[in-house]
Amino acid sequence: MKKTSNLKQPKCKNCKQPFTKTQPLQVACSYQCALELAKPIAKKVIVKKERERKAKLKESLKTVTDYRKDARYWFQRWIRIRDLGKNCISCNTLLTAISKYDAGHFYSANSYPQLLFNEFNVNSQCVFCNQHKSGNLIEYRKGIINRYGLDVLFSLEKLADDKTLRTLNKDYYIDIANHYKKRCKELEK
Repeated sequence: MKKTSNLKQPKCKNCKQPFTKTQPLQVACSYQCALELAKPIAKKVIVKKERERKAKLKESLKTVTDYRKDARYWFQRWIRIRDLGKNCISCNTLLTAISKYDAGHFYSANSYPQLLFNEFNVNSQCVFCNQHKSGNLIEYRKGIINRYGLDVLFSLEKLADDKTLRTLNKDYYIDIANHYKKRCKELEK
């Protein structure tokens, strides 16, 4: 009497044909089927490595201006998050949506680079005051006094008069971007 095995023969994951296993974890009937099964996985690995290579290349091609732009983005984003629900520093309009207001500088970022990332110099302003009224500076000045006091205003004036311009390099901007990116994530929790 012949003994029959109750074990089913496994089917190849690629061609779905039954096959006899020669190794414990074997899932394909042949080398060709195994290659076909590996193609999508290999493609994902290749795509991931290519993406990483491009990211490194892009990072290596960044200029100081690019790093400055990144730092400004994270700093201004943090200002918008910090001031969400407050009023416009210039006209007291309630600011309710981040996309509806700007991070306006009392002392211009281009004319006063030493105050570019000063948290008292940059406050949320409605788009109308910042863009259409050129910052609405007279009311902005009053807003700084009301929000922070005269000491802060005098401190900003003193910093604005300091014409010694330090060299702002790549590492400085990277530190600023990382600092405010971290603070944004903390506030967004």
